[in-house]
Amino acid sequence: MTITAAADGSSLGNPGPAGWAWYVDEDTWDAGGWPKGTNNLGELTAILRLLEATAQTGEELHILADSQYAINVVSKWRLGWKKRGWTKADKKPIKNLELIQEIDRAMEGRRVTFEWVKGHAGHRMNERADDLARGCAEAYQAGRTPEPGPGFGGGASGSRGSVSAGQASGGATSVSSAPASVEPHDEATISDAPTNASRDDAADESTTSTFRSHPSVFSTPTEASESAEAAPTSSVSTPTIEDALAREREFILAWTGGDERALATMTDERTTRIWPGGGATTTLGGPSPASPSIGRIDVHDVGGAFLARYRVRWEGGASLESSVWAPATSGEARLVMVHHQSTLIG
Repeated sequence: MTITAAADGSSLGNPGPAGWAWYVDEDTWDAGGWPKGTNNLGELTAILRLLEATAQTGEELHILADSQYAINVVSKWRLGWKKRGWTKADKKPIKNLELIQEIDRAMEGRRVTFEWVKGHAGHRMNERADDLARGCAEAYQAGRTPEPGPGFGGGASGSRGSVSAGQASGGATSVSSAPASVEPHDEATISDAPTNASRDDAADESTTSTFRSHPSVFSTPTEASESAEAAPTSSVSTPTIEDALAREREFILAWTGGDERALATMTDERTTRIWPGGGATTTLGGPSPASPSIGRIDVHDVGGAFLARYRVRWEGGASLESSVWAPATSGEARLVMVHHQSTLIG
């Protein structure tokens, strides 16, 4: 059996509010985005998320895409860059290298084929993926958080007792039906920097492998902070996976919005946060990645507590975030974060 899916990206302004989406049918799709990104970033992210979502199916994957650039990056240029130690023929560094390397790892051991389809030409699956990606971009433009799709098989993990808001891993013989092309240079890079003469320099300056202070993740800076303050404290007598998922989203908004007051309501005497590099604090506040993209959140019931895991990606780096939520030992019935760890990956 071969899984056929369309993948697409969208950006309003390029760079601007951006989205990505992959689509199989109305019960099997996913979408997301960022407050600021490019078409190329959306196209490549859609492919990565599709690879991750289908990693454990064991099936061949046929990807429909209207971006010749994305197809060529994945099926052609990636291979040459990898042979040269992840550098381009002109020896210039590859921007957003971590994203392309994640795609490379996700394709290992799998057969993945690509087919170029003309965009905005009535192809049903491509049009639907485009609508979903554009809808996410428009949501960010309006200051809203787009809802994720059902994923593959009802969620990336596909396991009973979990909720995916999907990080799976996978990995690729690849062929392309896109027109032939040459390897890109500066003009065919993935960058969120302004489109002007200093675009490459701006992108290079923003590259980092560590967290930097940044005010937002799901919406604009002001709205992220307001959302965190206004978010009601989850009060439950018998906590559920959905309660833990809601609490994790509250945490992300408060952390990236710098809302120390909201973060304080999520802790108790057991709370420990482990930062990249091994440092530990008993509070949750601290620096967050610049221009972060939050992956799907997987929450699992681990017997009286809940484990939440997801990836955070930013230009120049990525991390795996893990949280453990447990019922408070005193006061009102609520979930508190007893452990959080950030681990740099890529």
